[in-house]
Amino acid sequence: MGELDKYVIRYGQDVENLSGEVIIGEADVYPEMSYTVDNLDSGTWYFTIQVQDKQGLVSEPSAPVSKTIRS
Repeated sequence: MGELDKYVIRYGQDVENLSGEVIIGEADVYPEMSYTVDNLDSGTWYFTIQVQDKQGLVSEPSAPVSKTIRS
């Protein structure tokens, strides 16, 4: 991987089908990035993150992590 370009966060309630996606640019400016995904329904949500460099190379997704939202 070269110089960081963006972060790609994927999320969903089915760990095998993370259909939500957030792309955050300027990864080189914010190497210790944090992001909040708003408006999630109750239940368990799964998330992975990848990084993309300025040449377009994309890392493998991280291991999924989960968060349970209670109403």
